[in-house]
This record gives sequence, structure tokens and C-alpha cells, in this order.
Amino acid sequence: MTQTQIEEMLAAGDLVDDRQNRRVKLHLYDRARLKEYDQMLRQVAEKSNATKLIVYGKKRDVAEWLALGYRQEGIIDGFFRGENAYMLTAYVTEERATSTAPELAEEILALSLAKAGAGEEKPLPEGYSMRPATEADAEELARLYGLVFATYPTPMDDPEYVRKTMQEGTVYFVVEHAGKIACAASAEVSERMGSAEMTDCATHPDHAGKGLLQPLFCALEKKMEEAGIYYLYTLTRAQSAGMNVTAAKMGYEYRGRLINNCTIFSGFEDMNIWVKPLRQTRDE
Repeated sequence: MTQTQIEEMLAAGDLVDDRQNRRVKLHLYDRARLKEYDQMLRQVAEKSNATKLIVYGKKRDVAEWLALGYRQEGIIDGFFRGENAYMLTAYVTEERATSTAPELAEEILALSLAKAGAGEEKPLPEGYSMRPATEADAEELARLYGLVFATYPTPMDDPEYVRKTMQEGTVYFVVEHAGKIACAASAEVSERMGSAEMTDCATHPDHAGKGLLQPLFCALEKKMEEAGIYYLYTLTRAQSAGMNVTAAKMGYEYRGRLINNCTIFSGFEDMNIWVKPLRQTRDE
């Protein structure tokens, strides 16, 4: 594959060279050329010092990707406008391929599944209110993300970056208390794929344990359904209970674990996949 073709794929978003998280992601491909794509992924990884390759595969191609040395770590149901995406990964180093605390992740998963619910809407505590965020909130949102996360897969502590995500279609909701943002979450919409990642969940330490995220999730889910985005998913830190419990309570289904997927909080961490399709999904 030529450099020009690679650059065209990067520009289109079919290929993502994520240098901050040292991973290369392939979203769309021609199934007649899987070996070429594998070689291209490894070539881009070598150039950018990436240690993880991720392919969003179709079911019919899984066996061939496995034969090329990939492994299946999970499924995002409905990712491609209702068609399932199989998360196929390959690692450049053994260190990146090895989970640091698999036992803890399994304990937290079991705890979360035991608290599974249907995502019933709960009222906010007294003194709290919720609204959609606007670009005018970017500075305060950036401060919240900078406070809550020592490191994060994207530069959410930069107000300009937050504004840019809003302009590109990410929908934010915030919960306020005494005129200040106490909690925030977003739906990162991919119009092209027809799906959305529920992400950027952060609660100010002064307001932790108040049950603010569930109402936010409900509001975002309603907004997505109104917009015709029916396939929702969230990636949660496997070794931290908070968001896994929230996802389970909100009716999301566990669909796998991405090993050392991104830098968040303390460094590379495993991320659990939780999905909530609002319409029927399909495999092709």
C-alpha cells in the first residue's frame, strides 16, 4: 500500500494513527486485501512507535484476521450502522499484550454484573440541575477533566480541544450545583458509523457518590435516540469499579476487554466494552 493511499485513509478516518496511546486503528477496509492491510498496519505502527494494532472487523472476516496473528478481544454491537464490529487486536510487544491486574478486573466485572439493572431513570438529588453543555462551558469542563484525570486518552484538559469536539458533533450534558459543574458526560457521535460512544464521564470529587451519572446517561441516551443514533457503547476502566457498575446498572451488556488499550488515569489500562443497542443489530 502506497504512502498516498495511507494518507488518504488517515484523512478519511478509515485509519487512525493514535500516537498518544501508541496504537493504530483500522475502521474500514476492503476484505479482498486483508494481508495488505495487516502489512500496512504494522508499517504505520513501526513508524509511529505504536505497540497495539486494532481492527474493527466484520464477522465474515474474523477467521482470516485470526490467521494473520490477531486475537478477538470483544464486540461492539451495532457499531457499523447496526452491524457488529469485532475488536481484533495484535501486539508488537509482549508487555503491551499482558494485563497488569486481570484478577482485579474479573472481581470488578463480577461485582458490576451483580448490580445489573434496566437503566431506570432516577431523579437528581435536591439542589442539582441538568442541562446540555455549550461551547461557553469549555473552560470549566477542561478544568474538571484536568482535576479528575491525571492522564487521559485525549487532551480533555484543553478547552480548545473540548470546543473542537463539540463542533465535530460530540454532545455533552452537565449536572450543576450552586452554579458550578459537578458532573459531566458526553456522547461522541460517529455520524458515518451511526453509533456513539458514551464517554468523558467525570464527577467533581466534592460531589462523588451522589448518583449523578445515571441521570446524565439517561439524558444522553434520549438525545441519541431522538437524533437517530441507536447503537451506543462505552469503554470503562477494567480495574476501577465506578463506571463498570454504572454501565451495568444502566442496562449495558458486557462484551469483552481491550488489554492495555489506552493511557488513562495512571498509564496504559485495560478497558471493558459495554454495549446498549436501542435497535436490533446484525452480523454479515
